[in-house]
Amino acid sequence: MFISTLKRLTNKTAGHALWQRGYYDHIIRNDRDYRRIWQYIDTNPAKWREDRYYCDMERENDRAQPAEMP
Repeated sequence: MFISTLKRLTNKTAGHALWQRGYYDHIIRNDRDYRRIWQYIDTNPAKWREDRYYCDMERENDRAQPAEMP
């Protein structure tokens, strides 16, 4: 209840959504959880170029950039 209220109020104040859709918290319960999550965080950026959505976003950004002057 608290989290949903916080999200609703901050979104209303900002005038747009601030919270990532489909996001959920995970409680790290033991060393195995910690290591698995750490590995994911550590290796995930290296996989961005393989991600279809990241590549689509990068292409859109490239089109939006003004051409450099010679």
